[in-house]
Amino acid sequence: MNTSIIEGNPTKKFFIEMITRDISIEDAIIDLLDNSIDGATQINSNDLSGFVINIEIDANKLYIKDNCGGFSLDRAQRYAFRFGRPEDAPTIKNSVGRFGIGMKRALFKMGKKFSVESQKDREHFLVNVNVDEWCDKVKQVNTLDGKTVEIDDWTFESTILNNLNVNDGTIIEVTDLKEDVKALFGSDDFLNSLYACITKMLCFSLIKGMKITLNNKELVADSPELFISEKTKPYFIKGEIDGVHYKIVAGLGRIGEPKLSGWYVFCNNRLVLEGDQTSLTGWGVNSISKWHIDYAMFRGFVFLYSQETSKLPLTTTKKGLDASSNVYRKILPHMRNGMIRVMSFLKAITGLKEEANDYRKLIGDISDKMNIESIRTYDSEIIGEKSFIAPELDLQKIAEKKNTVRVAYDVNKKTAEIAKDNADVSSYKELGKTTFNYYVKMEGIDYE
Repeated sequence: MNTSIIEGNPTKKFFIEMITRDISIEDAIIDLLDNSIDGATQINSNDLSGFVINIEIDANKLYIKDNCGGFSLDRAQRYAFRFGRPEDAPTIKNSVGRFGIGMKRALFKMGKKFSVESQKDREHFLVNVNVDEWCDKVKQVNTLDGKTVEIDDWTFESTILNNLNVNDGTIIEVTDLKEDVKALFGSDDFLNSLYACITKMLCFSLIKGMKITLNNKELVADSPELFISEKTKPYFIKGEIDGVHYKIVAGLGRIGEPKLSGWYVFCNNRLVLEGDQTSLTGWGVNSISKWHIDYAMFRGFVFLYSQETSKLPLTTTKKGLDASSNVYRKILPHMRNGMIRVMSFLKAITGLKEEANDYRKLIGDISDKMNIESIRTYDSEIIGEKSFIAPELDLQKIAEKKNTVRVAYDVNKKTAEIAKDNADVSSYKELGKTTFNYYVKMEGIDYE
């Protein structure tokens, strides 16, 4: 029986198109920064002071330079430039790199030429790639049936550099940008968006002292807050599932910015889900309502840690959760318990009607604010369903602590309409203020 070989290898161009399709430019750049942060974390996980990442972006290039330890030529040859993560790849503890495509995907996403220069332990090398030439690169191999065929050559060439830099680190440059990327990089709106993404996604690294600059502008950590006081405590639970340590903290945050409401999920200190208000985190599932403006004060935080990144419920873009993950499915009921208790209190606030918004503001005024680092390190002797302690719904105490109080009275509607027209106001609320001010003035009450 005659047999022949049928090639099933993907073409390089198809492969590049597929791996770059579902990631945004912002996320691609943050993927590159993740590598720098992982390097710095391996040197000192608790204090990142002294480590610097400088990013330069314009319509012609992306340039990233760090002093975060670099990586060896051996690592570049065996792992860093491989598509996918080999089984024998060493584990980088507490990292967020998992699938072995982050750096390559980011570079192919943005331009037709890129270079990666790195130095570690007095070994300095450069990988310089022209993507079009690399895509056309082929090699000849012998098949099992004795024929010589031409196939794509997926290898990259490296050059040893004799000069040494002062600090070990990595330099990445992307040029000959794709047209859509060129347009983005020349846009102030994009740069502002990237600034915001980095300050949120990498907030813990910034809090730990990492210095990141974007076009010479230093970034400052941006993170949501949680209210706490002597008589108000957030929902809290912690534990371990299949080698993943988890901590869940849920409670109340400020009003006025509904987009901040929802669940925040961090994997090894990297924000992977921000202000989620979907069924992925339990909204609108079973007995829990869909997100509504009445729940704008809800803030929930999930912190997941594992030395083995493969156990974390990360998607390939690191900006989402794998809902099918066994770890996440076991954690979700704890999240739902927290939601039920916090949402029950928020519903009670809605029942205050006219006083509701004033009370929401008052909670913020009389509460201390925990930043993301305080939330991450929060601990409590009360764990689980009874851990959420809500503020008191005492209207008298609310009135005493406010600088203003609500004065209400009922009057004849026809008379009120006449008075409203006479006072030249458009609402009964304005009429109430007008009549009160009139009384104060006529009685000569000094309220300054």
